[in-house]
Amino acid sequence: MEIKTNEFSSFLNKVVMTGTQGLGEAILLFDSEGLKIKAASETNQSMVDSILRKEAFKDYEELGKICINDLQTVKKVMKRFDGTVKLSKKGNLLKIYTKGKQVEIELVDESFMKDDKKDPNLEFDDSFIMTGKQLKNIFDDVSLSRDSIIIINTEDKLVKFSNTGKYKFLTEFEAPNCKGGVKVSFGTPLIDAVSELRGDLECSVKSEYPIQIVEKTKFSEIKIIIAPLVTDE
Repeated sequence: MEIKTNEFSSFLNKVVMTGTQGLGEAILLFDSEGLKIKAASETNQSMVDSILRKEAFKDYEELGKICINDLQTVKKVMKRFDGTVKLSKKGNLLKIYTKGKQVEIELVDESFMKDDKKDPNLEFDDSFIMTGKQLKNIFDDVSLSRDSIIIINTEDKLVKFSNTGKYKFLTEFEAPNCKGGVKVSFGTPLIDAVSELRGDLECSVKSEYPIQIVEKTKFSEIKIIIAPLVTDE
């Protein structure tokens, strides 16, 4: 089967996350709907549940489970290809290739993979939509202060992002669905988990509770849940 390299690479970059939350291993499940990846970070501070639908592929095949234990390197491998790539599986090898170039990735046995990715039963008090660009700007502000904490407050039809540290930024924007009353704090895991997301993001929050951020595109849906930073305040 075949897929545009940038489509596949973009999906992996978002799902595999970065920094403290970067996934090392995961099961890539190619089933009747498409490629599904569900995994928790090594720190268990975030988890991702995602699908790249079969419509993103040409001549899609249900390859079943592909078990990889070095996803950060696989992200780099995909950057070595241009245009479109083809994927196939034979034995314990995943082959990614295009005209004049190929790579074979050695897979691991499923018995060596951890499987603790149960769907959490979460309920939220407020939700709002923001763009990936808005979120990146907030993260860039926060990065100017060392070890700062990101604080999300909701008011009636309004969301406020602020941070602790030497440079205390405040960013606010309209959020028609917000009732108000939510206050929740996050550390670096929030930045590392969702910094690759783009487009419109559906954010769901509750005081001192995980945040859920969902990005939907033409071919994919990615849901990332990040644990809050519990403070003494």
